[in-house]
Amino acid sequence: MLPAHPSRMISVRQQAYLDAMDIGTWHLRESSFPGPAKNKVPGLKLGPGGGGVLLICAVDTDSASRLANDISRALGSVPVWAWPDEDDSAVNLTSSVEENLFTTVAIFGHELAGQFFEGDLPASLGSANLVLLPAMPDLLDQAEARRTLWAVFCRSGMVRLSAN
Repeated sequence: MLPAHPSRMISVRQQAYLDAMDIGTWHLRESSFPGPAKNKVPGLKLGPGGGGVLLICAVDTDSASRLANDISRALGSVPVWAWPDEDDSAVNLTSSVEENLFTTVAIFGHELAGQFFEGDLPASLGSANLVLLPAMPDLLDQAEARRTLWAVFCRSGMVRLSAN
């Protein structure tokens, strides 16, 4: 039996693989006592796009802006844009990463990231690297935020600089 790591949930797909190989897993028992209320993590509405990059912005209009077009061109591919949504069709961030095989998830702003993660942003979510970007309003108003955005893109490997 393999113990399930308490900080990492096993996905349905991973559990199915383990079951098929007849490898059991340990699971923590659910407490019958109500614990502290956790903030509800919002679902995501995924926009069109492809590739391995998921860009999470605060509102849908951010993904349709001139700035969003410039960001997409800078990345050299068509990323998938997403935003928080309370609709029944909204998807969970973790399952979205697993199902769409995203390799990078970038979130625009500390406040938005706080809706999905308590405390510091983890380095990864499943197989995807998590990257914190400046908030979209800051990118529109501040040249320093745009320089930071470019530096994060380069440092995280989201853009590749050619030798040409």
